[in-house]
Amino acid sequence: AEHVWKSAEILRDFKPGDEALELQLDDGTEMVYPLDKSSPQLPHLRNPDILVGENDLTALSYLHEPAVLHNLKVRFVESNIIYSYCGIILVAVNPYKQLHIYGDAVLQAYSGQNMGAMDPHIFAVAEEAYKQMARNNKNQSVIVSGESGAGKTVSARYVMRYFAMVSKSSSKTHVEDKVLASNPITEAIGNAKTTRNDNSSRFGKYTEISFDRRYQIIGANMRTYLMEKSRVVSQSENERNYHIFYQMCACAEQSEFKSLRLLSADEFRYTCMGGETGIEGVDDRKDMEETRRTFSLLGLTEDFQSDVFKVLAGILHLGNVEIRNVGSDRSSVSSSDQHLAAFCDLLGVSPDGVTRWLCHRRIAMVAETVVKAVPSERAVNSRDALAKQIYAHLFDCVIQKINAALQVPGKQHSFIGVLDIYGFETFEINSFEQFCINYANEKLQQQFNLHVFKLEQDEYMKEDIPWTLIDFYDNQPVIDLIEAKMGILDLLDEECLFPQGTDQNWLQKLYNYLVDNPLFEKPRMSNKAFIIQHFADKVEYQCRGFLEKNRDTLYEELVDTMRTSKFPLLANFFLEVEPDGLGTKGIKVRPARPRVKPANKNHRTTVGEKVGDQPCLHTILITLSGSLCLVRYDSKRVVQQLRACGVLETIHISAQSYPSRWTYIEFYSRYSVLMSQEELGLNHKKLACKTVLQRLIQDSDQNKFGRTKIFFRAGQVAYLEKLRLDRLRKACLTIQKHVRGWSHRRKFLRMREAAIVLQQYVRGQRKTVTAAVLKQGWASVVIQRYWRSYLTRQIYRMVHSSSIIIQAFTRGWIARKRYKKMVEVQKALILQKYARAWLARRRFQSLRRLVHNVQLSYRCQKLGKKLEDQAKENRGLLERLTGLAGAHAQGLDKLRCLEAQLGKSATEKASLEEREKKSKEDAMKTIAQLQEEKDKLIVERQNLEKKCADSTTEMKGKREDMMRHQQEQKEGYESQMEALTFKVEHLQNQNNQLQKLQEVARLNTENMVIPELKKQLSEVQARKMTSRYSTREKEEVKREKVEMEREKVEMEEVLRKQKNTENEAKARFSQEASRLTAENMDFEEQLDMKDRLIRKLRNQIKSLQTSEEANQTPAPTITNEYLGMLEYKREDEAKLIQYVILDLKPRGVNMIPNMAAQLLFMCVRHADYLNDGAKLKSLMNAIICGVKKVITDHREDFELLSFWLSNTYHILSCLKQYSGEEEFMKQNSPRQKKNCLQNFDLSEHRQIFSDLAIRIYHQFISVMEKTLIPMIVPCMLEHESLQDVSSMKPTGFRKRSSSIYEDQEVCTIYSLIQQLSLYHSTMSQHGMEEGLVRQAVKQTFFLVGADTLNNILLRKDMCSCRKGMQIRCNISHLEAWLKEKDLVQGTMATLKPLCQAAWLLQVNKTTDDDIKDITEQCSELSPVQIVKILNSYTPNDDFEKRVAPSFVRKIQGLLQDREGGSSQLMLDTQYRFQVTFPFTPSSQALELLEIPSSLRLGFLTRI
Repeated sequence: AEHVWKSAEILRDFKPGDEALELQLDDGTEMVYPLDKSSPQLPHLRNPDILVGENDLTALSYLHEPAVLHNLKVRFVESNIIYSYCGIILVAVNPYKQLHIYGDAVLQAYSGQNMGAMDPHIFAVAEEAYKQMARNNKNQSVIVSGESGAGKTVSARYVMRYFAMVSKSSSKTHVEDKVLASNPITEAIGNAKTTRNDNSSRFGKYTEISFDRRYQIIGANMRTYLMEKSRVVSQSENERNYHIFYQMCACAEQSEFKSLRLLSADEFRYTCMGGETGIEGVDDRKDMEETRRTFSLLGLTEDFQSDVFKVLAGILHLGNVEIRNVGSDRSSVSSSDQHLAAFCDLLGVSPDGVTRWLCHRRIAMVAETVVKAVPSERAVNSRDALAKQIYAHLFDCVIQKINAALQVPGKQHSFIGVLDIYGFETFEINSFEQFCINYANEKLQQQFNLHVFKLEQDEYMKEDIPWTLIDFYDNQPVIDLIEAKMGILDLLDEECLFPQGTDQNWLQKLYNYLVDNPLFEKPRMSNKAFIIQHFADKVEYQCRGFLEKNRDTLYEELVDTMRTSKFPLLANFFLEVEPDGLGTKGIKVRPARPRVKPANKNHRTTVGEKVGDQPCLHTILITLSGSLCLVRYDSKRVVQQLRACGVLETIHISAQSYPSRWTYIEFYSRYSVLMSQEELGLNHKKLACKTVLQRLIQDSDQNKFGRTKIFFRAGQVAYLEKLRLDRLRKACLTIQKHVRGWSHRRKFLRMREAAIVLQQYVRGQRKTVTAAVLKQGWASVVIQRYWRSYLTRQIYRMVHSSSIIIQAFTRGWIARKRYKKMVEVQKALILQKYARAWLARRRFQSLRRLVHNVQLSYRCQKLGKKLEDQAKENRGLLERLTGLAGAHAQGLDKLRCLEAQLGKSATEKASLEEREKKSKEDAMKTIAQLQEEKDKLIVERQNLEKKCADSTTEMKGKREDMMRHQQEQKEGYESQMEALTFKVEHLQNQNNQLQKLQEVARLNTENMVIPELKKQLSEVQARKMTSRYSTREKEEVKREKVEMEREKVEMEEVLRKQKNTENEAKARFSQEASRLTAENMDFEEQLDMKDRLIRKLRNQIKSLQTSEEANQTPAPTITNEYLGMLEYKREDEAKLIQYVILDLKPRGVNMIPNMAAQLLFMCVRHADYLNDGAKLKSLMNAIICGVKKVITDHREDFELLSFWLSNTYHILSCLKQYSGEEEFMKQNSPRQKKNCLQNFDLSEHRQIFSDLAIRIYHQFISVMEKTLIPMIVPCMLEHESLQDVSSMKPTGFRKRSSSIYEDQEVCTIYSLIQQLSLYHSTMSQHGMEEGLVRQAVKQTFFLVGADTLNNILLRKDMCSCRKGMQIRCNISHLEAWLKEKDLVQGTMATLKPLCQAAWLLQVNKTTDDDIKDITEQCSELSPVQIVKILNSYTPNDDFEKRVAPSFVRKIQGLLQDREGGSSQLMLDTQYRFQVTFPFTPSSQALELLEIPSSLRLGFLTRI
């Protein structure tokens, strides 16, 4: 890439009079820079390294073009940071790739933050605009500007997405979604591919987002400017028409588009001019689906969509209409042209009218009207003008429909405008479009300069700094050149009025009238162009096409033809009353739009004044990018855009005054090394800063002292940095000098001492040695040997003994630890065993109950079927008995016939006397037989009666057994009411079945007797028939007749009794079943009443015995034995809840922890003791409702939430501890086991209390987080707990406007620890269980670590070695606090990511070993976070080195293979660990609890 400026270092100091400078470039080459002796212009000075890469360009000490360019290059190329501030401008370099900085977590992190508090970001600009609107009640504007491909559309989309997220409305209209959904439509009809951008916006868009009084979005309104209509009919090489045309052609085969007669995009003239019709990576078919989906989302009907597609298809067909030359001045269109037919059919216009008026025009003379043919060139222009006009009307119509869809009921209180418009453009060939765009940017730049000027003035007035006028570039002369009278636009409008006006005539007028203007030039080598000196650069405009594009001629006849269209949408486009064209000699020419001059004036009031009229134009967002090649950072293109966008002009305005601004505390912290001891001893830091600056900078005009800040001229901060660096370097040299001197001196003394010893031995004073001296010397050596051995043995024994003791204690500790672990494991196994056994029993009981129910239902069905069969059989027997009765009646008739025959046989008596004797003997035998049969019948009757009596007795006995069985079951299951009800119903069913079975058995017995009776009756009848012929035994026969009648009567009586007995049995059985059911219910009620009576009598007996014993024995020697229960009346329940829950204040009463929970549970125990289910249920519901009301009414009261979290947890533990379940009673004392609940199972209420405790816990955590979040960043990041290790840096323009250190309490790490200690002491005072305290502290520390790490990732000024040391020191303070509270286990793990981030800031980042260490140590950080920290790392001093881009790339390559790494940049601060409530039994004896009198609970009685 071509360099605009190069960095270099001066090899030899400059002296006045030198002709050249000796420089060394960054690449090592040396060069000589020549100077002019008369007025030497020295090169710009570079800023010190501490200022390079700053977030805000205005923080640079030297403010000039090369400094800005170098700073952007360092940020983008080396640190991969695309955003930078330049005063109130946000400069963004398009990276042409997706980044991890636009997620919802990042959006939430910027919400509510000051603009300078975090790294530059598009969200910060949006937040500042939203905040200023809400704070000052003033409308705001955000201007997004830049050339094609800069990313304006995407940036504007992010701004609107931010507003939609932070101002989410509660209505069901989803207006935020509609605002965002309008983008695909406007991009389809207003964006196109250019040589620099595949999705370039070819129009300016101003979106007004409306807010209500609660600052929630209630609607939006869109205005468009500078629509590039010429693109509809012509495109340059490698460019495309608007996306919507290609989307329709891609869907030509679909059924919805077949009627449009579309072809491929290559076959339409208007879509194939640029060559390639497709875009790599873009699917036009899918984009069409998205466009149609957003049409529907905005509520635009299918009919309207169909009309829009018809108009677009008509424009494509119109472009393919062939216009042929007929001679030199005539043209024609074939009537058989299929595209003309398609155009006319789709848009409902007359083919003849279109054909005629494309090639002709009507000229109205004074006396007549003449129709004149036009050449093909003018006909083609007329056709293209018609296509452009139709598309422009369609574009405006769609925008109107979108605006209507974005309007919802509600009054607008304020709004934020987002302007997305072209930046300053200059190409190789510049035409009318670039002229209009640059003119609009001139107007915006003028207003922007005034706004920056006003902001500077406000800042000076706020700080009481004398204000002096600043000389800055005013582009009003350029604007006058364009829009003033006899200016460029005025002359253009004038030339358009002439029918024969040409571009060359207009250009000649410009040369004649504007030649004296210094901002207007005539090119030397061309007579078809002119040059304008804009604020950004000189631009050469080609005059060709200016008149045609400005005039956009559309003849009145074509307009009339369109107005008569049968297609309503097209007819409405041309319904407005348009002014008549002005001309000479009666020529009428109707322009397709109002004349250019009024249009341009209207445009100036629309774009410029619309933004300028805002009460506050808050900020301007400018994105910088030349083309795809900007990824390699083309310095020349970047400088062009910096100039074009006004960034350098902002720098110029800032540099004219005092660009560097430091708060007094920042200055004192950074430059205290330059102060003397006297200056450091001053009590006031502000006075110390003034004193040292007056000493260091003699010229008072180079700095000014404001109320809260110090203002410096350009270069003064660099001078102070040089002084500071010199002082530190001098101090380093002094330290090195003394250390090296001490080291050499020590070495020298050792060498000198060794030399002396050597000299002594070498020189050796030889003396005579005697035997005695030798013996003494030898003896001394022996003594030394033994003494040293003795000392060595003593030391060894002592060390040996100590080692044994240490080993013993260590082994004991290890053994105890192992034993404790084994005990814990064994207890866990036991708990698991009982838990699994309980679960198994529970499953078995459920399964057994299910099986019993199935068996019972099956047996009942079987018995019911048997009863139905028996009833059918009984009906059959009854029918047979009825038949027998009929046969008996026939027998009587036969007996009457026998009487008649006996009367006849009287006459035959004589003949029968002979046989009388013989008949008499036979009669005697017959009588004997009948007598025997009679006796048998009597016996059988007695047996039958006996059987009936026996069956009745057996039934009564079974009923008594059944009643006794029921009584036993009732006594056995008194404590389980639900089971008792089930058993009673079961017994009733069994009783009914037994009774039915008994009745069936009796009926079967009686049915067995009936055949015998029938048999006897038939025998009697047979005998009577044989005796019919016995005349001699007439009296005997009569007697037999009487007997037979009597037997007949008896048989009828038996049958009647049998029938009555059966009916009575049925009735008796039904009555008996209902009676037994009623008796069972009565028995249950009687049992309950008797149980209550027995308990009451027992209590009375106990109380009487107690009172008698108290009366019999002296009172002092007797103590009452309480049962741990509190008695209260039912009507006192509301009072109990009011005093114990609603009115109870944690600090208002001096009582033991969790007393409220214990008092309430003692009342619950009493209700259970009385077996009063209604009272117990009412009390439990009242407790739950009371606690809910308290936490709802005091949702922000930390003490009250802590108090009721502890008490709710304690109530839950009491319900478990006294439930009677074995798993919760293992640690109970005998007395506590005796106090367990006896009558009711409260497991369901345990679940309710558990849910209530979870709700209180989350509310409790939210209150803590709400208090801690404002403290975390100041305490963990901004507070410097390490003295003399300052990481203060210049803050730039953004933090100038906020007095962070003024009238604001400074938060330190000790403030955070104090707040945490307050929370911990409060929880401890309220008796909160230790496990619950650990969970709350763990959640709190996770928030501290996550919020701190997120701010490090979003704040470049926090990524330095010194800041890493400060963070690690602050973490150590938190760790010490955890150790003091014995909460380290499990909590410090939440700070691991933060610890690793602090370590990463401190570790070396140069060698391959460092890369390996970073990848191994930073296991808790994601690859995205590691790379972000390395890219943001900024040295605090010249002694540190920046992280090389190659080092970052190596790290990134190694981290790509890491498994399980998250791709998210931010940690989720809203994450919640799962809360558990471990069971912890209480050792508190309820019977020993005393009620404080201050609770006013005199209505409670201890039992």
